[in-house]
Amino acid sequence: MRKHLLIVPLLVLLWVIKPANVPALNEMESASKYNEAGSLYRGGKFKEALDLYEQLIGEGIVNPDLYYNASNAAYRNGALGKAILYLRRSLKLAPSDEDALTNLAFLNSIKQDKEPANDNPVVAFITGHYNTININTAALWSGISFLLAMVFATTMLFLGKLKRLTLIVVSALCGLVFFVSTGILVEKIHERDTKVEAVIMVDNANAYSGPGTDNTHIFTVHEGTTVTLERSQDEWNLVRLMSGAGGWIKAETMERI
Repeated sequence: MRKHLLIVPLLVLLWVIKPANVPALNEMESASKYNEAGSLYRGGKFKEALDLYEQLIGEGIVNPDLYYNASNAAYRNGALGKAILYLRRSLKLAPSDEDALTNLAFLNSIKQDKEPANDNPVVAFITGHYNTININTAALWSGISFLLAMVFATTMLFLGKLKRLTLIVVSALCGLVFFVSTGILVEKIHERDTKVEAVIMVDNANAYSGPGTDNTHIFTVHEGTTVTLERSQDEWNLVRLMSGAGGWIKAETMERI
């Protein structure tokens, strides 16, 4: 079954199943479960489909299409937190997936806690494109631009003045791409190694000024909200919202992306 683009006109959202990626799933039994889950989903048996997808996830299979389809099944089963969790896991592996980005925008629009909007269109544009780049893409651009810059810089030594000036400009542009892509690569690696995010999985989760209900209540977050984990203590996590607000929330109310 071919992958279709999701369309979200006002109140109608078409959720689709992505095709099985058998090589990525490895084992034939897992591939069979994956295809069976897809059949169950298409037959309207969303809970059964979700159970199978989660069995595969529980077996340690890491695949963006698996997470994507699990998200769709979770949404159809009324589990908004799981839908956002699996969709964010899918985007972590394939950040430029248009279908997943479309679904996430829809889910963010229906959950109770809204993400803070960026009023600066330039910053919003740059941030949006930055988020669609993964480590592999940044590394590829860094390597290619460096190689091209070296080739052009070496070639211009054997050409006339006019062609040499042209290659100097081209080489400089390649060098600029190299420094930008390398900077993004370093930042992406840093984020991967240090930034830990989680999704709230319960209807309401209270945040306190310290790790315990005897501390001051600061705010309440709701199912589907994504938080950044800063540190943990006992059964509590210190989290930071996208708005910048922070507080201690019980670890059992969330699941790591």
